Amino acid sequence: MKEINIEDIVARLEQLAILETRHTARAVGVERPAEGKKAEVREKIIAIANGTAEPVSCDNKVLTQFADKKLVKDILAYRKSIIGK
Repeated sequence: MKEINIEDIVARLEQLAILETRHTARAVGVERPAEGKKAEVREKIIAIANGTAEPVSCDNKVLTQFADKKLVKDILAYRKSIIGK
Protein backbone atom coordinates (compact mmCIF):
# COMPACT_ATOMS: atom_id res chain seq x y z
CA MET A 1 0.00 0.00 0.00
CA LYS A 2 1.36 3.41 -0.97
CA GLU A 3 2.01 5.80 1.90
CA ILE A 4 -0.09 8.97 1.76
CA ASN A 5 1.87 12.22 1.92
CA ILE A 6 0.91 15.88 1.73
CA GLU A 7 2.77 16.41 -1.56
CA ASP A 8 0.62 13.76 -3.23
CA ILE A 9 -2.55 15.30 -1.80
CA VAL A 10 -1.55 18.78 -3.00
CA ALA A 11 -0.72 17.47 -6.49
CA ARG A 12 -4.07 15.71 -6.73
CA LEU A 13 -5.94 18.80 -5.50
CA GLU A 14 -4.26 20.92 -8.17
CA GLN A 15 -5.60 18.61 -10.87
CA LEU A 16 -9.23 19.16 -9.83
CA ALA A 17 -11.51 21.73 -11.41
CA ILE A 18 -12.96 24.36 -9.06
CA LEU A 19 -16.30 22.58 -8.72
CA GLU A 20 -14.61 19.27 -7.88
CA THR A 21 -12.35 21.10 -5.42
CA ARG A 22 -15.36 22.61 -3.67
CA HIS A 23 -17.18 19.28 -3.45
CA THR A 24 -14.07 17.63 -2.04
CA ALA A 25 -13.61 20.51 0.40
CA ARG A 26 -17.17 20.17 1.61
CA ALA A 27 -16.69 16.43 2.10
CA VAL A 28 -13.58 16.91 4.29
CA GLY A 29 -15.20 19.65 6.37
CA VAL A 30 -14.25 23.03 4.89
CA GLU A 31 -16.75 25.65 5.98
CA ARG A 32 -18.47 27.43 3.05
CA PRO A 33 -16.15 26.26 0.25
CA ALA A 34 -18.33 27.92 -2.40
CA GLU A 35 -17.26 31.36 -1.15
CA GLY A 36 -13.55 30.99 -1.88
CA LYS A 37 -11.35 30.93 -4.92
CA LYS A 38 -9.76 27.63 -5.87
CA ALA A 39 -6.42 28.41 -4.20
CA GLU A 40 -8.13 29.49 -0.97
CA VAL A 41 -10.30 26.38 -0.86
CA ARG A 42 -7.27 24.19 -1.56
CA GLU A 43 -5.37 25.84 1.32
CA LYS A 44 -8.29 25.18 3.68
CA ILE A 45 -8.31 21.51 2.65
CA ILE A 46 -4.58 21.29 3.30
CA ALA A 47 -5.01 22.94 6.71
CA ILE A 48 -7.57 20.29 7.65
CA ALA A 49 -5.29 17.54 6.34
CA ASN A 50 -2.36 18.88 8.38
CA GLY A 51 -4.48 19.21 11.53
CA THR A 52 -4.09 22.99 11.76
CA ALA A 53 -7.81 23.53 11.13
CA GLU A 54 -10.81 21.66 12.45
CA PRO A 55 -13.35 20.26 9.99
CA VAL A 56 -17.00 21.26 10.26
CA SER A 57 -19.92 18.92 9.76
CA CYS A 58 -21.70 19.07 6.42
CA ASP A 59 -25.45 18.77 6.86
CA ASN A 60 -26.13 18.46 3.14
CA LYS A 61 -24.70 15.10 2.09
CA VAL A 62 -26.09 15.54 -1.43
CA LEU A 63 -23.48 18.21 -2.10
CA THR A 64 -20.65 15.84 -1.15
CA GLN A 65 -21.66 13.05 -3.55
CA PHE A 66 -19.60 14.57 -6.38
CA ALA A 67 -16.42 14.76 -4.31
CA ASP A 68 -13.35 12.77 -5.28
CA LYS A 69 -14.05 9.97 -2.80
CA LYS A 70 -10.57 8.43 -3.00
CA LEU A 71 -8.96 11.81 -2.39
CA VAL A 72 -11.32 12.53 0.53
CA LYS A 73 -10.46 9.16 2.05
CA ASP A 74 -6.73 9.86 1.64
CA ILE A 75 -7.01 13.37 3.13
CA LEU A 76 -8.85 12.05 6.18
CA ALA A 77 -6.41 9.15 6.57
CA TYR A 78 -3.47 11.56 6.36
CA ARG A 79 -5.09 13.81 8.96
CA LYS A 80 -5.62 10.85 11.24
CA SER A 81 -1.98 9.80 10.88
CA ILE A 82 -0.82 13.35 11.74
CA ILE A 83 -3.04 14.10 14.73
CA GLY A 84 -3.66 10.56 15.89
CA LYS A 85 -7.45 10.75 16.09
